[in-house]
Amino acid sequence: MSLTRRGFTLVELLIAAMISGVLAVLTGGLVAASASRLRDRSERMALEQSLRVSLGAAAAMLEPLGADSGAGPDLSQTAPGGFVARVFRATGVLCAATPNMLQVRAGVPWWRSVRGLVAGRDSLLIATVGGADRWIAAPLLGAPAFGACPDGSAAVLLPTVISAVAAAQIGAGSPLRVFEPVELRIYASGGASWIGLRQLQTGEAIQPLAGPFTGAGLALGYTDWSAVPASGSAVAQVTLLVRGLTARDGGVGMAGPSAVHADSAMLAVSLRGRP
Repeated sequence: MSLTRRGFTLVELLIAAMISGVLAVLTGGLVAASASRLRDRSERMALEQSLRVSLGAAAAMLEPLGADSGAGPDLSQTAPGGFVARVFRATGVLCAATPNMLQVRAGVPWWRSVRGLVAGRDSLLIATVGGADRWIAAPLLGAPAFGACPDGSAAVLLPTVISAVAAAQIGAGSPLRVFEPVELRIYASGGASWIGLRQLQTGEAIQPLAGPFTGAGLALGYTDWSAVPASGSAVAQVTLLVRGLTARDGGVGMAGPSAVHADSAMLAVSLRGRP
C-alpha cells in the first residue's frame, strides 16, 4: 500500500483564513462586550462607593456638632456647596487649671486623642463647672507634655492662655474638647467635580475625598427643628444631597459608552444638643 502526500491548495488556505478571521471577529466582539460590561459594573460600584464615602464623611463631621452661647456654633460657616466645622481631635477631663496651663487626666477613660496635638493648628474648648454652663474657647500655645495632677495621678499638660475670670470657672471635672476647623466642599479639578476636605489652619490645598460628581453634586440645606431655613446657632439639622457620575461620564479615564451614568443619595443629620 502506498501513501500519497499532498499539500493544501490555495483555495483551502483561503477558506481556512476566512474561517479564522470570522472566529477572531466573533471572539473579539465577545471579549470587548464582556470587558465593557465589567467596566460598567466596576464604575457603578465606584460610584456607589463615592456616594457612601462622601455622605459618611459629612455625617461623621456633623453629628458631634452643637452650639454654645460662649464659644458659638461648631458649624461656623455654611453654604449650599460646603461648610466649615470644628472637627474634634481629642477629648478629656481636667484635674486642674491655671490661666496658662490646663492639666488633663491621662489615660483611658479620661483622655482620648486621634492624633498628636499641634500648637497653632488645634484649639481648645473647656466647659465651666462654676457659674453659668458654657464652653470657653482658648488657643493651644505649645506641644502637650506629661506631668501630674494635684492628687499625683498622671496628667497631660496643655499650654494655653485664658482670663483669670475664665480660669476661676473651670477646674477639676471640666470637660475638654480639642478641635481644628475643617472645610468640606465641592470643587472643580481636571475637568470633573469632586468633594474634598481642607484643614484651614495649615493652609493646605483641598484634598479629594470622593468623586467625580455633577457640577452641583453637593447640595446642603440648613434648618431648625421646624424645617425653617436657619443659620448660625439656630441650625439644628443639615440635609445633604450628593449627585455622582461614573468615571467616564465625569471626564475621568477613557471615553466611551457607559451603561450607568449617574446616581444620587440623600441624608439628614441632626446636630448634637439642639433644642
